[in-house]
Amino acid sequence: MQKKKIRKIIGIRRRLISNFQKLHLDILVYLNLKKFLSKLNFNTVFVYMSLPYEVDTSRIINYLSVKGKRICVPKIVDKIRMIAGEYRKDGKLKRNRFGILEPKETIEVNPSDIDVCIIPLLAFDQNLNRIGFGKGYYDRFLKEVGPSCLKVGVAYHFQKVPKIPSERHDVKLDVIVTDRFILTRENKYRGEYNEKDTT
Repeated sequence: MQKKKIRKIIGIRRRLISNFQKLHLDILVYLNLKKFLSKLNFNTVFVYMSLPYEVDTSRIINYLSVKGKRICVPKIVDKIRMIAGEYRKDGKLKRNRFGILEPKETIEVNPSDIDVCIIPLLAFDQNLNRIGFGKGYYDRFLKEVGPSCLKVGVAYHFQKVPKIPSERHDVKLDVIVTDRFILTRENKYRGEYNEKDTT
């Protein structure tokens, strides 16, 4: 299946869920992602700032902030380049030309300092291939991070497709976290969480 067709199909699937359904799925993704991250030893994390139709990242950003992690978020520089700008809870944000919030004042974080990247995707397959929106910002950025940086995609379960055509410039992910399961290079398992954990 061509990428253009996949984008169209998944776009329709996302528009079909109600606001209530989306809220429910966002919470489930957050709980699975929080449990996964809680097992890792890391300091600096890159997290995308979500648009209304993407998996909401506000909860995970708040969780990471409470845990004292250094957080950085995407900032568009020009038509091809994106950098990691340090995120501060009390810092001012502005919307870029794509309508995405980003830090108004930029303290650039070196990509080699990032331990975990949490990135959006439009569709994914069993082999951890992803499709974005076709601009290539994330593929280019992920090539700048260090070899030990864990690349984590977040999505809803219905964004999974049988196969994504992989091109030379595409960067494969290490993990994909959804509302129903966490997909890794080794296996796939259903997400679980501790209801007593209120962070």
